[in-house]
Amino acid sequence: MPDSPSTESIAVGATFAHDRWLPGQRWYDARRARALARFLRRDLPRASFYAPYVGRPLAELPVVDKATVLADFAGFNRYGVTLEQAMDVAREAERTRDFTPTVHGVTVGLSSGTSGRPGVFLVSDRERRRWAGALMAQLLAPASLRIVARRAPLKVALFLRANSNLYETLGSSRVEFRYCDLTRPLEEHVAAVSDVDVLVGPPSVLRQLTTLVALRPTQVIAAAETLEPDDAAAIEAAYGVPVEQIYQATEGLLGVSCPERRVHLNEGYVHIEPQWLDNQGLDDERFVPIVTDFTRTTQLVVRYRLDDVLLAADGPCPCGRPGRSVRAVLGRCDDVLDLRGTDVQTVSVFPDVLRHAMAFARPNDYRVEQHGEIWRIALRGATAEQVEREIGDLAERLHAPPPKLETMPWPVEAATDKRRRIRRVRGLD
Repeated sequence: MPDSPSTESIAVGATFAHDRWLPGQRWYDARRARALARFLRRDLPRASFYAPYVGRPLAELPVVDKATVLADFAGFNRYGVTLEQAMDVAREAERTRDFTPTVHGVTVGLSSGTSGRPGVFLVSDRERRRWAGALMAQLLAPASLRIVARRAPLKVALFLRANSNLYETLGSSRVEFRYCDLTRPLEEHVAAVSDVDVLVGPPSVLRQLTTLVALRPTQVIAAAETLEPDDAAAIEAAYGVPVEQIYQATEGLLGVSCPERRVHLNEGYVHIEPQWLDNQGLDDERFVPIVTDFTRTTQLVVRYRLDDVLLAADGPCPCGRPGRSVRAVLGRCDDVLDLRGTDVQTVSVFPDVLRHAMAFARPNDYRVEQHGEIWRIALRGATAEQVEREIGDLAERLHAPPPKLETMPWPVEAATDKRRRIRRVRGLD
């Protein structure tokens, strides 16, 4: 039976207080180590996939990915919910736009599936409350908290493709949650956000909103897409506040930004193993995270290799928050394009490097798709010759011949699609 609103608010508030005033690094690390050990001892045996691994240290457990989990979905959750059961609930919610139904009393969520098949996740009421408290503690700025302290509701508008019981947990007498459905025209939501305090949505949507309505929110938070420098600059100029970030995936809340413009990984709840990416000895800053969430016990996330590339930050963050931080979430692994190096080896072109090169051509917008030896480009506000010159210079710096470039029509993109300016459709053979 679900908790009453008052009980739920108390639980969210307890997590908020715990996370808002984090202890020092030493206590933080010790608490994390104890929680991870307890999770492996108590919760790992509850999922049948891990039955052969009970009692083993984390390093001896298999690294899994989306394909592994979807192939044995029931084996990764404590209730034995099958992929078909979860998908039936999720698809019906998508069809009816009613996101309240559950299975075995737990919330079912569906990702957008930008890297292939959609991801599916299960979250209990307890995990929803913890997520809501942690998110507000780590992200709400002092100006937003002052609104809550005055007992005036903090008005939060969230632009996403799908609502969820997870997001509704944010709502309370102190927080007025407004879900703005991206399957509806953006113009329909203008009235709902005219007096909003906190605006949350994909960077492409936040930027489009600047052309539709004049807003003065206390906070603007980017989610669901990579926040690129040109979007951040345009949004900040329009709204007069810095753009903050949420780093979240099907696998849970993975990080939030701080005033120093770093993204702090959510290591109070998630253990991160960096898988470093080395570009022929030229790069040791980018990594793919392998995550273990030691607080989620409904659907286990253990040594799960994400499809994201992160850019590491040096040393402790000046903001004082403990734990690992990154300078940027660069994009997905299939946003990393390939060139044939001069020594026939493949050279990786990371998305941040390519974005920097494209910025010199000054397009208003662009799309780059790799199809083997050919890179197809679509441009607004720049010429193919300008882009060819900049990509040629980049290839020369990487000691590789430039790719063959072809222009393509602007891709058809639905409002609910996550924008991806750079994408590897097919790599080098």
